[in-house]
Amino acid sequence: MAPESGAFMPCLPMEIKKIFEKIRRQEEKEEYFFALQIEEGWVKSALWTIEKGTVRVLALGEKQSWEKEEDILPAVDASLPSFGEKEPSKIIFGINPEWIEENKVIPGKVETLKKICHELELSAVGFVVTPEAIVYHLKIVEGIPTTAILVFLGEKKINVTLVKLGKIVGIQIVNRSQDLGADLVEGLSRFSSQEALPPRIILYSQEENLEKERGQLMNFSWDNFEVNFLHLPKVEILPKNFDIYSVALAGGKEVGEAKEIKIEAEEFKFMGEKTKDKKLLKEDFIQQGELAEDEVGVEREIEEIKREPEPEETMGFVQGRDITQESSLKETERVSSMPVSRLPRKINFPKLNLKPVFGFFPKTFSRFLFSLFSQRVKLVVGIIIAFLIIFGGVFVFCWWYLPKAQVTLWVTPQILEKDFIVKLDPKLTAVDKENLVLPAEEMEVILTGEKKAPTTGEKLIGEPAKGEVTIYNRTNSEKAFEAGTQLIGPNNLKFSLDEEVIVASESAGSDYTRIPGKAKVKVTALAIGSEGNLASGTEFSIGSYSKSDFVAKNEEAFSGGTSREIQVVSKKDQEKLVEELIKELNERASLELQKGIASDKRMIEESITSKVVEKNFDKDIDEEAREIGLKLRVKFKALIFSEEEFQKLIEEEILKVVPEGFEYKPQEDEINFVLKDITKEGGAVFSAHFKTSLFPNLDLEAIRNSLVGKYPRIGETYLGTLPSVSSFEIKITPKFPPKLATFPRVPKNIKIEVKKK
Repeated sequence: MAPESGAFMPCLPMEIKKIFEKIRRQEEKEEYFFALQIEEGWVKSALWTIEKGTVRVLALGEKQSWEKEEDILPAVDASLPSFGEKEPSKIIFGINPEWIEENKVIPGKVETLKKICHELELSAVGFVVTPEAIVYHLKIVEGIPTTAILVFLGEKKINVTLVKLGKIVGIQIVNRSQDLGADLVEGLSRFSSQEALPPRIILYSQEENLEKERGQLMNFSWDNFEVNFLHLPKVEILPKNFDIYSVALAGGKEVGEAKEIKIEAEEFKFMGEKTKDKKLLKEDFIQQGELAEDEVGVEREIEEIKREPEPEETMGFVQGRDITQESSLKETERVSSMPVSRLPRKINFPKLNLKPVFGFFPKTFSRFLFSLFSQRVKLVVGIIIAFLIIFGGVFVFCWWYLPKAQVTLWVTPQILEKDFIVKLDPKLTAVDKENLVLPAEEMEVILTGEKKAPTTGEKLIGEPAKGEVTIYNRTNSEKAFEAGTQLIGPNNLKFSLDEEVIVASESAGSDYTRIPGKAKVKVTALAIGSEGNLASGTEFSIGSYSKSDFVAKNEEAFSGGTSREIQVVSKKDQEKLVEELIKELNERASLELQKGIASDKRMIEESITSKVVEKNFDKDIDEEAREIGLKLRVKFKALIFSEEEFQKLIEEEILKVVPEGFEYKPQEDEINFVLKDITKEGGAVFSAHFKTSLFPNLDLEAIRNSLVGKYPRIGETYLGTLPSVSSFEIKITPKFPPKLATFPRVPKNIKIEVKKK
């Protein structure tokens, strides 16, 4: 008896032990995985496996775009590469840093990852943030921990990752502009560390060519910004697909402690380029800018995203048993469980030798028994013959009358198009065939609707400034100023007198000086606002008078001037609301008008006109309001005509141009109306574009008779010779053996349908 697995392994010689280990490894089934990189707007994938501590990338999937999160699953499904016999059951996710919060995937994004796993029937190995996977990959490729600034260039954003000695100091996300250098400066300025920045910038993106962006950063004037570089930074570009390789390598490290990555020796096409068998060597990638003294690994815990366990048996397949033997096994169990009396048994009829049997009886009695037995045999034979006759008759009847055939002929129709000018006249009572004028009817309906909308008008309200001025008269005549006389102050501010005032003329002083006459009067600013609140001692001119003759001054400051902007109803708001409500009512009117039309009538949608019967706004123009309401009553009219009259009119015109050998079928008609004019009398002029398919004339009765009783291959040969028939399909039921299988022998059981291709 062979020992159980591993029972005597310690006692075996080393060579035999190695042989057993080798056999055991060969029997182990190779496991395959997907790597999926999810970025904002696109996904990318790869198929990989692990072999002797090395991640082998077998194939790359195409990059697929997505806009909304509900589009991610179809994009992922389209991206995953075909795997043939290699059936992956697990997946590693490479995700955008924006999906991470406090070292965990955001709850809403977790649901997205779970949905991908569930729909694609995959188990998640875990996830890795893409920049971290790239940093780990760089360490493996270059042999030392990386110190650099890793920049991912998205369509709308850039991710700036600061890496020192293989450790990620931080990741900043910046909205992308036209100036890439300025965007990078903004991202770097957000890092709080005062240490010098690594003079090495590594770019990667979904785009294939980043030379333009590299040139922008190489020519950027870093000295004009407070960026603490040791020296002018070197700008490098990651190789194509380095990011998805990194995600696969991160998955391999988690699953099998893989430390290398290799591309499978099969050709695969990706982004328009063919990559052949090659191993990713250190010199194929980026050279390290600065060497680090200590090697610091960059690893991240992979968070498990488990999908629900699936049942052991699905879709009728039984795990661990041969399904081809399952039915016989169940049948054996079923039969064994039946009572003995019900077990099917074979009955053998032996040849009878009647002579010895009847020889034991007297001769007369033996003859009686023999005749009795012979009658029974004759009865059984007669029953069998009758059964065969009935069965044969039924079979012949079924073979002759039951078969049915469905023959579909595809023909290429000739397209006929024609334009007509059709007129509808409500005053006409009969069709005018010569001028293509149809009698029409007017249908009308009155609808009421209400609608509200926000206001967009603006208005300035407030109070004007008020105060008191002293008017000085330096003329030798008394002067009267009427109420409303304008005073003009600084910045062309205008005020008016609240009342009439009389100012005395100037007089002589005791020392022969001239003393102007003066009078006080109240004034009000002509415009609202605080601008009119002038300080005391302000000087004003009066109307068109010279200041050397008349001038005014305020001894006290003006006050009371205020202003504010309010939201009011504008004329445009009212017009727009009317237009929108009429449009909504027009859709309802079309349905209401259709309800009142008889089945043989047709309404011209383009002829619907509207007229406002009643219009009420709940707010007036310039009235302060944030919302305006409208109640509208509108009358709608439309023209209808008889489809039968129109069809007859068109048929007569079409039949004039149908070529010989073709058949016109009205059910294939397509008619489009374009309103050209509405007449003063209430009629309408339309341009009618007519399109129809003309079918070749086929004598279906002759075709049917030619197929009666024919073998299918003979019928196929015959149908292939028919003119204008591009292809055909034959279905004959029920199915008989080849020698008996023919087209029905009853012509009416052969149905022929002609379809356009």
